[in-house]
Amino acid sequence: MFMRLTPKNLSQEIEPISDFHLKNELIEGNRVAWKPANLESPLAPALLDIDWLTAQPLLPFIAQIAPAHLLYRSIMAHGMEDSIEVIEWVRGEQLQKILDFDLWENSFEFQEGDISASKFLSWLRIWMEIGPEFAAKRILELEEETIVLIISKLFEIIPDGVSQVTEDMRENWWQSADNKFFLRIRDDSSDSFELLKPFVDALYQYNARIAASVFAHSAMLVRQESLEFGLRWKSARLADQGFVSKEEALKILAPKKLEFIKQSIHEAKLLEKKRKETLEKMSSYSLSNENKETIDPDLFENIVLFLSSLEPEEGVRYMQLALGSDELKEITGSQNIDPSYFYEDEDFIAESTEKIIQICNKVLLRSEFLNSKVIHSNSLLIEKAFYEFMKKDSENAIYLKDRVARLSNIFVSGIMNSIDNDALGRAISIVRGVLNIGLESCLVNPTDYGLEFDKNTTDIDKSITCIQVLGLEYLFQLGWNIILSLQKELAKEITDIDLNHIVYKGKLKTIRKISLSDSSVLEIYLDKLVENQRYPDIRFWLSSIESTISVELFLVLESFFGRVPMYSELLSVDKIIGAKKVSPIFKPFETLQEIKSAKEFIHNFHHNIVME
Repeated sequence: MFMRLTPKNLSQEIEPISDFHLKNELIEGNRVAWKPANLESPLAPALLDIDWLTAQPLLPFIAQIAPAHLLYRSIMAHGMEDSIEVIEWVRGEQLQKILDFDLWENSFEFQEGDISASKFLSWLRIWMEIGPEFAAKRILELEEETIVLIISKLFEIIPDGVSQVTEDMRENWWQSADNKFFLRIRDDSSDSFELLKPFVDALYQYNARIAASVFAHSAMLVRQESLEFGLRWKSARLADQGFVSKEEALKILAPKKLEFIKQSIHEAKLLEKKRKETLEKMSSYSLSNENKETIDPDLFENIVLFLSSLEPEEGVRYMQLALGSDELKEITGSQNIDPSYFYEDEDFIAESTEKIIQICNKVLLRSEFLNSKVIHSNSLLIEKAFYEFMKKDSENAIYLKDRVARLSNIFVSGIMNSIDNDALGRAISIVRGVLNIGLESCLVNPTDYGLEFDKNTTDIDKSITCIQVLGLEYLFQLGWNIILSLQKELAKEITDIDLNHIVYKGKLKTIRKISLSDSSVLEIYLDKLVENQRYPDIRFWLSSIESTISVELFLVLESFFGRVPMYSELLSVDKIIGAKKVSPIFKPFETLQEIKSAKEFIHNFHHNIVME
């Protein structure tokens, strides 16, 4: 087994963890991917209670106005099947944004993102349960490139009269309702056929001309080119929601020298001061113009488009539920005329839409405030501080949550393989740990960061001051670099042992050969690979020594050398002493105590090698 702490006597015996000889078998059979805790962090946007949302008269409008990522995560947390009443109202641009999160997966064929057929079928199953025509309308509301990518992913399409149609196709494929296309579902399961055949029929019944156009475009596309086009549009839509490009995200996440970060403290303080002044000006402006609330033009357009898709009687009914009959009559200026008479009037729709958006925003803000005031025994220091800050200044606390969300978006854009609900949850869990480590570091040596505290000041008050003075972005950079430094320290220790240890010299294979684009070969040490963040090469190195080290040590090294360094529970003394089997559990680093445990392991790494 390995040691985190140096024993007083190197011959000291500790009850060993049960041995495994087949490490691949252990990893493939027993290891589960790390998942974030179910507990929602006060730092994260509070998920909407779907049961509460379903009961709201404002539901049709909140479904258009709520941030897409928030609505998406809320639906997934509650379960799609149990959120059908909400999904029914997710339409148009809002639906496109949500599917941008959920439908895409990594493609081994194209080495980039591609539409997931199984995920789309999950949505289609819900839509078809509501109604076939409903399903047809929803897919046709999506962007053109998304529609054809979905259809071409689901079907093989042969136009009759354009391509050669074989006897096998005539016998075993089925034809579209207009007899222009031979179709075969790529998934041969009977469940898929029973779902997709009625869906295609519904498309033709709803609009035969558009349905034929969709299948014609899908049959003619060059999938690689269409994917590139679709990914560009998807990236543009995500950018509007605060997601940066992968290149920009990796630049932000690149390691920086701690001395450089500390030197930037003046800029951090100045920037945070300017942010505070800007917020105060905005608050002052809002108070002086409380009756002139600025409406997001995109939200305004979404609601207008939504209302235009409804029949006047139906639209007015939902407007009455949202605003009340008296308010709606006041907008029309008439107590006797049916408001549906004014449904085509632009001024009536505009004023009603503005009032609906204002009410929905207040409801969402109140929900955010109430659901954010949650604290539990496992809460980190930064979460406890945020909880107290929220009680004192809810408006600025909500603004801080937006900044946490942007930091999480950076992680998703730069590191995660997808941008689905699981990736968003993981990113938030990682960021809360990074921020907490940065905060704890500032409190340990406040003078290093230009902070001075009275000896009677509580840790919570110190933390609030630290957040207000330095800003979350500075704390993030500080915490992230502390975590990344563990990789460099461990790689240097392993390289030194491989080069100089009397017994293990050359056995840890830290001199790596890398093929360059000109076919030449470069020799580079492990510590330089880590310094340059060559993670694929680091994984190859780790695989090359797998058979020479214990499974426990392999799992800990794997947790250290991932794209995001993780804390292995094997580093915890209480998880080691008396353990009967390997427990390959890891989680994000969250505290300085965990950083200390990792550093102790690195310091004593030569003992771990000797003991094997």
